[in-house]
Amino acid sequence: MVFTDLTFLFGFLPVVWLLYRFVAKSRLANLYLLIASLIFYSWGGLSNLALLVLILVWNYLAARRIGMEPDSEKRKKILILSVGVDLAVLFFYRYLGVWFGAFSSTLANLPHKMPIGLSFYLFSCLSCLFDVAAGRCQAPSSLVDFGIFAAFFGRVNMGPIGHYARFAEQFTHHPVTRTKSAQGMSLFLQGMFRKVILADNFALLYGALNSNTTWLGNLLLGFAYFFQLYFDFSGYSRMARGVALLFGFQIDPNFNLPYMATSVQDFWRRWHISLTDWFREYVYIPLGGNRVSINRWRINILCVWLLTGLWHGATWPFIVWGLFQGGLILLEKAYLKARLKKLPVVISHIYLILTQLIGWTFFSSPTLVLAVRRIGRYFAIGVSGFADAAATFELLGNLGLFLLAILLATGLSVLLAQGIKKQLKSKWQFWNTLGWLGIFVVCIAFLIFATAKTFLYAAF
Repeated sequence: MVFTDLTFLFGFLPVVWLLYRFVAKSRLANLYLLIASLIFYSWGGLSNLALLVLILVWNYLAARRIGMEPDSEKRKKILILSVGVDLAVLFFYRYLGVWFGAFSSTLANLPHKMPIGLSFYLFSCLSCLFDVAAGRCQAPSSLVDFGIFAAFFGRVNMGPIGHYARFAEQFTHHPVTRTKSAQGMSLFLQGMFRKVILADNFALLYGALNSNTTWLGNLLLGFAYFFQLYFDFSGYSRMARGVALLFGFQIDPNFNLPYMATSVQDFWRRWHISLTDWFREYVYIPLGGNRVSINRWRINILCVWLLTGLWHGATWPFIVWGLFQGGLILLEKAYLKARLKKLPVVISHIYLILTQLIGWTFFSSPTLVLAVRRIGRYFAIGVSGFADAAATFELLGNLGLFLLAILLATGLSVLLAQGIKKQLKSKWQFWNTLGWLGIFVVCIAFLIFATAKTFLYAAF
């Protein structure tokens, strides 16, 4: 089950939320939410549910054992063993079949059997182990509370990745208020709009131009994925934050206008923030961060980005994408940072957009060869012509979609809304509510007519 399933929208979410009102102030609140989360996850199959429960129990017991062990060496050994088991599970489903599938059809089929969101909730569990081992917080005192942290249905499928030490205080205090409920509904509708209206229509454009080899068609193809990925994942993240608020939980934003960044380093402070924070806190800093020699720092950066690429996928395009991002950060540190600051902001934005367009081309291409060909076409290398009828038709037919995407991706839509609010004054609330109701109806129409696509990050 995902957030755009009609079953979720008109069945699961409203029923679970309404019933929660009766237990929200009792000791059964978290148990109720955990049971609801397990029911939500069981839609993917009982085998997936069984694996999720096993992972939860294993990591809960491991965290408790780490927390009770006074000897630092023994605590370190328990941590290594616990982390090793989690990574072995991830390797089994995510990488074994990709790397060794040629030797066995059974192995080749493993990635297709991977439970949805496996890497997200495994990384959340690992966060708890690392935080407890480092003394940032106490070990979870309740399996129910730990289950809410790692498997809450609002984020179990696609994150944002949880950071245990930051979230732990909400176990005992996450009151539901009118303000939170209103904010939650607003965020959910905003995310739904981004996913169903924007991301899914960019997916249609991407599919229509997937084999186009003209310069214009290839450029539109690149920007279609460029925006599809952003609105797909940022849309989901807003929906997840909205669902969490409906039940009193606060989840930090996962995106902060990343396409408005002026450098690659700045971009990764704004894009998929929970993953960037996770790798910084649990990989980069333990490796020594920037408190080491310059050569060791360079190795640390490349290690982090190699792992980031591997987290997204086991194939060469993902690995090259990760090293490409790490290489750009090293280049900025050594040569470009000072120069970018001296340039007009518009030029810095163009630099960022171009580098990420190339990066997402690696990310979206099934093979490295195809990625290189598509990147070459951005610079008129290997194109079949400037444009053809298909590319021109898609450009003219999707100008409004691109304009809307730019308004949201730059934050201009917020300024526009604030201006309209000043003009409408006391009537703003009525028209704002009516507008979002209309957007919800349109989104439901898209879903009913089966134009909605699966969330891209569900594959991770």
